[in-house]
Amino acid sequence: MFEGVMPLKHETLQSQVHQQLCELILQGAFVPGESVTVARIAKALDVSPMPVREAISQLMALGALTVVSGRSVGVPRLGPAELADLRRVRIEVETTALRWAVAAADEVFIDRLAGILIEMEKAEETGRVKEFIYENYKFHFAIYQHAGSPLLLDIIATLWLRITPQFHLLQSSGHYRVSNCQHRDLLAAISSRDTEDAVVALKADIDSAYAVISMVIGESQ
Repeated sequence: MFEGVMPLKHETLQSQVHQQLCELILQGAFVPGESVTVARIAKALDVSPMPVREAISQLMALGALTVVSGRSVGVPRLGPAELADLRRVRIEVETTALRWAVAAADEVFIDRLAGILIEMEKAEETGRVKEFIYENYKFHFAIYQHAGSPLLLDIIATLWLRITPQFHLLQSSGHYRVSNCQHRDLLAAISSRDTEDAVVALKADIDSAYAVISMVIGESQ
């Protein structure tokens, strides 16, 4: 039946562009209120505009990007209801991943978290916002990856594509330092294999960030 059918390439150019844009979002490259042209993205990635537009369409469907004008894209403005829904869903899925990760915790995993946290603290102390956001992503996703569920990790990654750019809004309030204290509590609980204390620390991290972002967004509207 399938004689003569050419095998498909495992990864198309469009999927590579999509993956790269996802990484840029999670690294803090997209800032609320700023826009970037499709041409600039295409030039940075050394590709034609077509795969960039296709990747952007996918990210728009996920709620991660939006068209600002005919030729530029940016981060969607989050309303109170959407932000609250993100908080609620994040707590449910991320605490589930955390519980599984704590159950599978070993010294290599804990040492990895400790190393990332040191870099987060250095970034906060020196005011390097994008570096802090990226290290924050690495810290959390080291935990979620250790849960051992690719499906759950994909769900969390989709949520983080929508919330990560908003972490820029935490910098002016000095919340990065608060966040690092909560990450210290989270690491201590994981090191002790104390699942419930770890969940409390993660919820505090999500809730406090949500409160600050909500306040900043409310003031700008």
